[in-house]
Amino acid sequence: MATPRRTQKQIAEKYQGNLGYYRKAHLWRSARFIASFLALSVGLAAIIAYQRRGDERFFNPGKLSAAHAALIEKCASCHDKSSLTDARLRPIKFQKVLSDRFHHGIAFDPIDKNCAACHLKQDKRIYDFHEPNVVKNRSCSVCHQEHRGPGPMKIVASAQCAACHDDRLTMAASALKGRQLDWTNFQRHPHPPHQIVFDLPRPVDGYTQVFPSFWDGHPEFQLKREPARDRDALKFNHERHFAPDIPIVGGKKLACNYCHQPDSEGRYNNQRITFAAQCQACHSLQFDPKNPELTLPHGNTTAVRGFLLSLPAHYAELAARKGITQPNEIKNFVTRQMLQLRARVHSGEDFEHQIFFTKDPYKPQLETEPRVRALFYGCALCHDVQPVAHEAPFIAKPIFVDRWMLRARFDHAKHQVDPNTLRPLACNECHHATRSRLTSDVLMPGIASCVTCHSPKGKVVAECLTCHSYHAPASLTAAETRLGQKAATARRQ
Repeated sequence: MATPRRTQKQIAEKYQGNLGYYRKAHLWRSARFIASFLALSVGLAAIIAYQRRGDERFFNPGKLSAAHAALIEKCASCHDKSSLTDARLRPIKFQKVLSDRFHHGIAFDPIDKNCAACHLKQDKRIYDFHEPNVVKNRSCSVCHQEHRGPGPMKIVASAQCAACHDDRLTMAASALKGRQLDWTNFQRHPHPPHQIVFDLPRPVDGYTQVFPSFWDGHPEFQLKREPARDRDALKFNHERHFAPDIPIVGGKKLACNYCHQPDSEGRYNNQRITFAAQCQACHSLQFDPKNPELTLPHGNTTAVRGFLLSLPAHYAELAARKGITQPNEIKNFVTRQMLQLRARVHSGEDFEHQIFFTKDPYKPQLETEPRVRALFYGCALCHDVQPVAHEAPFIAKPIFVDRWMLRARFDHAKHQVDPNTLRPLACNECHHATRSRLTSDVLMPGIASCVTCHSPKGKVVAECLTCHSYHAPASLTAAETRLGQKAATARRQ
């Protein structure tokens, strides 16, 4: 540390016998006072002049985004001008506004009200700020920052989300508040009535685990964390469908995209699978190898049972399609087909039991040529068939899930190519279907698969808004929330 050139005593000697030092005029001190006074006076004069004749563009800190470009000269559409609505800028009012801004900062509430009013008028949407257990809602202007230049508005940075989700005190308060609310308040992800979603129970503390970023501490997806199981009663073995002995379909080896075809937007879980579109090409309902044109109906066990009871009539119709027109010839054709069936089965009851309950596809009629062998083994091959006394058996309807992760957005079309190597991405790299033998397996990727690309190391954007939406859905209104609360109250009573 450098030694001071003069001591405090030496410095004080300068003012010895000169106690009126600060009463005397000094050029430099006077110049500073005059400059400060002029700056304040000019500032006040400018405020008064602007209030009377000023151009709003003078105070514009930057150009508006494309969405708000029409408001470039209409500052009052967003900003509150109530402080200047009087004919004169009164000193008392100015002092009050200045003190409020000094102690509490900029008031965003008037801007938020203008945002809500404008968006409701323009796109008929009601914006609700986040989850019901949020401790304190943030202002629109905090996340959606304007005057940052033309073009699209800048996306909300993940740091805005981390301001709460990486704060333990805030998340603890949010969890406490959530436990005091009815669960119906959290049903904030509606879906079309025809859509089936895999909606898991909400955790006791909600989704309040703290973490700084997606690649650093983000909780494992709930599907993988629990782990969740698919409750579909349909029997399906993915691994079996990748086996080398699976026949060629449509001139190509069976692949994932034969069954899992993207929807019109290329998003979420693709088009829903149907028996007619994806399964029937291989799993034909052909029960008679001598007459492959004749197939069983699908989707209704009563219809199947009725078909079997009226087999002679169906053989007669088949004879007509084959060009047999004479009544005697049709009768003879029907008799021959029925005799062939009786040679294979002991009785009509035995035949019906085979149709519904045969479940082992690996014991086909080996004495029959493969090209004419029946492709249908039994309903129980794929379905859980339950016998019912004196009626057709019961088969539970399959459940095909349309959305597995209800709280996240996903676009399959953007994941067809590895962004770093530009090579095509195989479905199995994320879904690992080639090792799945059970229907109950939920073949959704874990967070480790996503972080491979969506991280600084993977060099693909990983903002919170990439997958999540901050606002409650547009279809959620206060009225709907109140209805949910009333319904929950009624159930408890």
